[in-house]
Amino acid sequence: MTLLKLLLFLPICLSVYNMSYAQAYTYSYIERADSADRYIRQERWEDAERNLKAALRLEPGNPGNALLLSNLGFVQTQLDRPEEAIESYTVSLSIAPRSAVVLSNRGMAYMQLGQNKEALADLDSSLAIDSMRPMPLRWRGLLRLETGDVSGARHDLTRLSTIDPKDPLAFEGLARCDIAEGSLQKAITHIEQAITLAPSPERYFLKASAEMDTALLPEAAETLRTAIKEYPRYGNLYLLRARLHQLNYRPTDAEIDRKTAMANGADPDMATQLLERKKQ
Repeated sequence: MTLLKLLLFLPICLSVYNMSYAQAYTYSYIERADSADRYIRQERWEDAERNLKAALRLEPGNPGNALLLSNLGFVQTQLDRPEEAIESYTVSLSIAPRSAVVLSNRGMAYMQLGQNKEALADLDSSLAIDSMRPMPLRWRGLLRLETGDVSGARHDLTRLSTIDPKDPLAFEGLARCDIAEGSLQKAITHIEQAITLAPSPERYFLKASAEMDTALLPEAAETLRTAIKEYPRYGNLYLLRARLHQLNYRPTDAEIDRKTAMANGADPDMATQLLERKKQ
């Protein structure tokens, strides 16, 4: 399961016995819904989809279908079918138009398709209903950052870091806001917080880059030493260390790291960008 899919996962409450319309359900409907619930928890997505669709066919006019359609949309995102997920979420919203959860989930499906305008509209609507929900705050903030709205991104991600101080993406996003605004020292502090919560090679790369750009070369060397020890197959870390060797006038070491980087799948465009900077 990808990171994006993991972040899409919301607590799923498919227990039809808790629904306000439970008295209207037939046994077969309840059985299919419960089976879908079990399959979702087991990540058996095709089986979950089959049972959800069967339940919907059994009682197409049941108002409780808003929940089943929402979960069908979720399952379809796991099956890499965001277009179908959007259709399911849209029908769910036709039954329950003020569902903040469904709006934010549909926004995420739009993001998967690169339809940023539609995604922002759904995330805005979700937050207008419930401004305290971390997921739409997280993704609206990161989407705003991606589209160049640094001020809006900082607003969302700062709020997210207050609501959920254990969300590493809040602090990584704030670090990227800092970098966009040229506040590299603040960026280092924020990315350190993200690493403390959830280390990753990308976050170490970001921290070492900011340290190098602020002439903290010994600190960058230590960051890269730690990162490479932890993630020895992440090629881009070797590229950054090759750049560090260049800055320290060690061309032989830089060339060794460049070759190691490429052998470990480093981005060739990044290699050109990083290692040609010395010649400028």
